[in-house]
Amino acid sequence: MTYSIRPIPLCKGPRDLSQYTFGTNFGKKCDSIWYTWYIEGSKPRILIDTGAFDPGMQKLNTVEDGLAKLGTRLEDIEIVIVTHLHSDHIALGYLYKNAKFIVQKKELDYALKPHPLDASFYSKSTFENLNMELIDGDKEIIPGISVFLTPGHTPGGQSVEIKTAFGKVIVAGFCCQLANFEQDEKMKDRNWEVTAPLIHQDVRQAYDSVLKIKHMGGTIIALHDSAFMWKDKIT
Repeated sequence: MTYSIRPIPLCKGPRDLSQYTFGTNFGKKCDSIWYTWYIEGSKPRILIDTGAFDPGMQKLNTVEDGLAKLGTRLEDIEIVIVTHLHSDHIALGYLYKNAKFIVQKKELDYALKPHPLDASFYSKSTFENLNMELIDGDKEIIPGISVFLTPGHTPGGQSVEIKTAFGKVIVAGFCCQLANFEQDEKMKDRNWEVTAPLIHQDVRQAYDSVLKIKHMGGTIIALHDSAFMWKDKIT
């Protein structure tokens, strides 16, 4: 079985690119998009992240309308793969009454008792009542769809590898832009091949996770990049 990834952009807002790329791109502007990602062709029906709405950002779609365009309803979703438990990736989890949420145990343990510097990124109310399946490390979810640990941005961040008719697609499980995977001259001078997310729990782990995905090849989906905002599908 092969799949397609259908992005559903929920809201967008302006950012300085340096907010995503540790130590680089100061003064460069970008749009931050908050998404949920539907995996077309999956049985059971799978979503990656629930997304969220920020009242300070421009609203693009409701989840209901986004899924309806794909012939799917909230109650049809059976699995939600959660890249990490920051609120912008799980806040709409309550909408999916019939779904099981796949979360790394390390991520939940940390989200329940985060360091004070990280506490504002988590809200226990967004995940404490969800039906979770806790996993520990890399795992095949169904044939052709697997998760693997990419810590650093958060302790238990996980990315998703999906087989499509045109090769593999990697959904990077941390807050990033495509610029995180690109190298400019200044980075070469520093001997950096990629950049870590600015928001991180462990910057070295975060860098290594970005680098791991880059070296895996295939198409990379950066969780907040505007390049996917109006794409019908990613294959």
